Order: sequence, then C-alpha cells, then structure tokens
Amino acid sequence: MSRTISHLFTVFAFSAAASMATPAHALIDLCPLLGIGCGEDDGDDDIDLGLGECFDIDLDLGADCIVIDDLDELVCDPVSVAEACLVQLGPGPDIHDFADCLGDMVALCEAEIEDGGALFCDGLFVGADACLLGLIDLDIDIDIDLFPDVDLVPDLEFDECTDLGFDLETDCEVQEGLDCLAQCDPIAVEPACSVQLDFNDDLHLFAFCAAELMSDCLEACVTGGALFCDGDIYVGPSSCL
Repeated sequence: MSRTISHLFTVFAFSAAASMATPAHALIDLCPLLGIGCGEDDGDDDIDLGLGECFDIDLDLGADCIVIDDLDELVCDPVSVAEACLVQLGPGPDIHDFADCLGDMVALCEAEIEDGGALFCDGLFVGADACLLGLIDLDIDIDIDLFPDVDLVPDLEFDECTDLGFDLETDCEVQEGLDCLAQCDPIAVEPACSVQLDFNDDLHLFAFCAAELMSDCLEACVTGGALFCDGDIYVGPSSCL
C-alpha cells in the first residue's frame, strides 16, 4: 500500500498548547466484578476535543514528523493516540477515562486526516496539520518515500478468549455485521485488557492491548461473529461461547 504523505520534517523542538480535561466514564457496575478501581462518575464531564487541536507531547530531538492525509494509511489507533490522551487527561488518569479518551482520540485523528491532514511524530498522533506552526527550528526535508521506522509495539501475546468471571445468568450474545463492527472500541475491550494484563496499570500497555483486541474483535465480526457479554463487553470470537 502506497503512503500518501504531505511532508516529512526533522524536529528539533516542539511547542504547542493542549487543553486539559478530566472526563469520567461509566462501566461502574463492572468494577466490583473485576476488582478494578473506578473513579466516581457524575455524568457531567466529557472529553472536550475539536478539530485543530495540538497536543504538547514530549518529543526527542530529531524526531521524524509527517503529515498524513489518507485514511487508508490506518495510522489512527489506540497506540498512536495514547500519548495525546495522557496529555489531554493530565497525570494519573483513571483507566476508564483513558479507555474513553482512546476512542474519542482515534475518532479525532481520523477526522483531522479527512479535514486536511494529521501530524504524526515518531508514530504518535500530535494533532492537526496546522500544528506544524508549533514546531520551531525546522530542517525541512521532503521525501515521499520515507516513513519513520518506529517500533511502538511491546512483545506481548493475548489469549483468544478472556475469562471475565461472568456467572451462568450473564446475558451473552454473538454479534455479526455492521452492528458488531461498531461495538469494537476501547471501552468494549477494556475489561478483557485489564484481565489479560493482570490488572497492570501501565496505560501504554493498555493502549497496545486495546489496539490488539479491537483488531481481533473486528476480524471476529466478519469471520463468524464476536461474543459480547453483559451488553457491550467483548469476550472473544463466537467460538468462546
């Protein structure tokens, strides 16, 4: 697949403003079941994101930055937007807030690409293409054949089916088609990631897990169905039933 890249830059400094918010998310009823610490949700706070935002991500000197304007590149995922969420949420976000942000940030990333382009540095989503104005002392080098070789993926494997400890009375259903695909988001895979990561609170590992299980979920939706329990909690492919 050819990459549609507007510009490639070598970055020596980054200075961009980022708004801060502390959202809250539901799934509170699941917390006692899984033993996950949950923040209180008063239902009033939401993640405030809009087109044109820049996220003040710490970048190494000489970071490789590109503007991508083709959704076919499939670069917007929980791993690439994780740092932007950590900036958006502030220190020590709740895992539920983080999962909620990942979904919103992926959507924003895709919207920026459709709106003209999204800026990525070392594989991380930084914001809109206009965020280039916040990069100072640029040594501009345009090369449409070059793409940063950045390894953001830890060496982890995940079980196909996740034992979430549901009892026999829990309502579980195999979903297929478009409705199924729409359910494969970070919130749906959050419980499975918490269990598969042994409740490790490393948010970067969670972002990687979310990306992996969301991919598995999407594949299951078109190859026999995905199993969801207690509403919208992803457990695995239909064979896990």
